[in-house]
Amino acid sequence: MYDRTVTFSFKRLLSSAVGLVFVLAAPVAYADPQSDAKDLFQKGREHRENNDCGSAAPLFRKAWTVYPAGLGSLRNLAECEETLGHFASARRAWLDLKRALITAPPDQKYEGWDKDADDAAARLKPKVASFVVDVIVSSPEGEAPATEKSGVELSVNGEPVAGTLVGTPLERDPGNYVIRAAHKDAQPVEQTVALSAGDNPRVTLRLTIVPPPPPPVVVEEDHSTRRTVGWVVAGVGAASLVASGVTFLLYQSDKSTIADNCENNVCPRTPDNESAADRGPTMGVLTSILFPVGLVGVGAGLALVLTSGSSNKTAAPTIRFTPSLGGFRLGGTF
Repeated sequence: MYDRTVTFSFKRLLSSAVGLVFVLAAPVAYADPQSDAKDLFQKGREHRENNDCGSAAPLFRKAWTVYPAGLGSLRNLAECEETLGHFASARRAWLDLKRALITAPPDQKYEGWDKDADDAAARLKPKVASFVVDVIVSSPEGEAPATEKSGVELSVNGEPVAGTLVGTPLERDPGNYVIRAAHKDAQPVEQTVALSAGDNPRVTLRLTIVPPPPPPVVVEEDHSTRRTVGWVVAGVGAASLVASGVTFLLYQSDKSTIADNCENNVCPRTPDNESAADRGPTMGVLTSILFPVGLVGVGAGLALVLTSGSSNKTAAPTIRFTPSLGGFRLGGTF
């Protein structure tokens, strides 16, 4: 009895899962561009039959965008745009239909449509205005017409115009148009043009490119060089201190020799006495010079090392004084 119940439940679960898969897969199976375009086209036709081309035209345009092979949507769009008085848009749609028919497979329902498109484009041309926009770019290198690579952004009534269309006729319905040219390194330039049917003016906009100033040159201090110089100076100072110690010891030795061998400033003429007499004053002078030089050198060298910083952003130098037997020990990180 237990086994039957388990088997029956498993079958029901499997059946439910299969049903759910079919339910979820059904919209995917039937949702294709052609069927969507047919739905949009049908809704557009309903609006057009009710003399509502304002609502129908966007549906026809979307249907053609979703499924470009549906040329019926494109023809209805052209006819609706003409009904609405959008002659430039209608003419573009008729010309698009003419081009699409060239590559479309032969179909009896499209018979005569190419002639209809030609006749409509010719009929609408006098009702359409057009203008040509030339953009001249001035820079330190000179003047030149704008190209796709010039970085110029062109717009008409706020709508972007492709760079390839600069210098070519742009068809529009009669009305006022604000033409704007911009560049990242120039002040934008605008010009308003009033168009009537059949007008074909040429508009020239000039942009003056002002290159941005070069970034400031940051000279980074060579910390390693400063540190090296510091150690060299400190080393010279230490050597001077050592040398002053040697000269001091020699001076004291010569002084002791003279004190031991001479009485009442009378010294026997011996080689040791003469050598001590000649060398002693010299060693005294050298001691008085080398000792302060050594102190200054050690102090200046350590100052350079301690203030050199670190090129790799490590911790700042530190100094430690540690008590030791008979005094202090100097240590730290540099």
